[in-house]
Amino acid sequence: MMEEYINQFFEELEVFEDIAKGRCNKAYLKESILEFLREGNKENALNVYVSFFDNYRIVLEGEKNQFIDLLDVLRDYEEKASTLLDKQRDHYVHSVNVFILGLCIYIRNDSYRRAFDKIILNKKLYKHSYDTRHEEFLYRWGIASLFHDVGYPVEITAKQINKFINFVVNTVDGGRIVKTRIDLDTFEDFNSIVEVIPKEEFSKEFSESLPAGSRIDLLKPLDLIALKIHMDFHVDLDLIKNALDNYIYVMQESGFVDHGFYSAIIVLKWYGYLIQNCRYNSNYFYYPVLDCASSILLHNYYKNVMMKKPFLLGKLAPENNPVAYLLILCDELQEWNRPAYGSIDKKRALPSKIKTVISEKEISLTYIAPKGKLSENFSTDKTKLLNHVLDSSRVFPDGIHLSFREDESYPPGLIEKGSEGYTDTDTIIPRPLLDNLEKLARMIHHEYNVKQLQKHPGRKLAYPTWESLPDDLKYSNIRQARRMADILRLIGCTIVPKESEYSQISSFTDDEVEYLAEAEHNFWVEERLSRGWKYGEEKDVDKKLTPYLVPYEQLDEEIKQLDRDTIKNIIPLLEAIGLSVHRTTTEKAVG
Repeated sequence: MMEEYINQFFEELEVFEDIAKGRCNKAYLKESILEFLREGNKENALNVYVSFFDNYRIVLEGEKNQFIDLLDVLRDYEEKASTLLDKQRDHYVHSVNVFILGLCIYIRNDSYRRAFDKIILNKKLYKHSYDTRHEEFLYRWGIASLFHDVGYPVEITAKQINKFINFVVNTVDGGRIVKTRIDLDTFEDFNSIVEVIPKEEFSKEFSESLPAGSRIDLLKPLDLIALKIHMDFHVDLDLIKNALDNYIYVMQESGFVDHGFYSAIIVLKWYGYLIQNCRYNSNYFYYPVLDCASSILLHNYYKNVMMKKPFLLGKLAPENNPVAYLLILCDELQEWNRPAYGSIDKKRALPSKIKTVISEKEISLTYIAPKGKLSENFSTDKTKLLNHVLDSSRVFPDGIHLSFREDESYPPGLIEKGSEGYTDTDTIIPRPLLDNLEKLARMIHHEYNVKQLQKHPGRKLAYPTWESLPDDLKYSNIRQARRMADILRLIGCTIVPKESEYSQISSFTDDEVEYLAEAEHNFWVEERLSRGWKYGEEKDVDKKLTPYLVPYEQLDEEIKQLDRDTIKNIIPLLEAIGLSVHRTTTEKAVG
């Protein structure tokens, strides 16, 4: 059902860039989400991140998208560091699932949409929001959901230190528990936004909303979040400001880390810095981004702090903070398709699939696990928690219904395929932005048409122009363009602007051509298999049969040459649109 809901969302969505500039950003994002729903792995999760943050990007210079770099750090750190922990599951794929579930709830539930529109699209309170249909929701929800766990490496680090120290102590002095904590001597440097332009100039309009005599610093993340919570929940400003300022010490004394706290600060630090540098209107920071950051903080903080003394707030209603409400709901519900990293979690039966029904009155989720059973109280405990924290009847009057089903037909979790060749996981490699990927995709389509006419002179082309291509085929070309960057990365190369400071290469060695031709074939095989193709001695498009689903070495020379030609054509294709290939390492990648 999720694919149906996503199609419904994008049918109704309007994207400003598409309308004003003739872009296809909506189509790229939709196709990346549908692809993720079909396959659900990290590669496809990355495509969703890239499609969103390229559409709503703030980039200072060159080809670097800092937001994708930040998510790369989360993924790599989580995979490597969490192997030392007992309980640890993925947050990288999880965040994309949260994002998608939120889109489904928004488009299927009019009560939630009304609450969002009433608060967020109120021009007296929230200026400079998108006038295009549903786009303001997409923008805010995308930032909040895709970034809500970006501070998780801090929590992982704290858990690692705690486990290791207690292992050492208990080995020689069994039974003792040692408290460990993360302590930042320069926390104020972390909790600050770099002042690129004079603070008074950047915050001039927003400062008018400050209560008289307040001690709010408009370039200090926690002060901004305190102000937002004060405005949303009408709590005493000094009380919430002091609570947030002291929360770092509460965490230290209690020996835990709330990653949402760090995630919220990171979002405000990065966006505040970039928006100033780009000379954007400051309202684009103080209204939508602050809303997203406060929602990220509240996704844990609300139930752990705001519902307790001294605040004693009741159930969160969507009208209080619609983005925070949805984030808490989707974050708690999203329990499927989350690779396990911790030693204990790897042994547990975790849901790999979900069956979802969302309507105006209820939401029904059936979690499907490959084997074994979840806790007998899984459904009731989850429902009880959600009904305790959220005023769910305001959105789903007939309730939230959760159930579990065992199904042996599903594989136990995701199978992660290792990549061969040169990789440097400690170095963030620049990726081409969507603008250049689209140019490259257009060129790929043009070259395809040229070859078709060479093979079949006079034949009428099915799609003579880029504009005539259906959205799914446009995205297929985007994927091929993006795959070009992945192919190059295997030999330590990346795509850069032709007029740049980077050194550029004009050709590949014979060894590199052969190596990448095999990699290109392997990518093709993987894509065909994922779309239901099978091996057959004769090609049959209708039955999805092909004789080329074999290892590269078993291909005829004629077919191998096609793969070699594809690799050799990479540099000319890139140069035709003003890009080039830069070798990021001097090491010998292929020998």
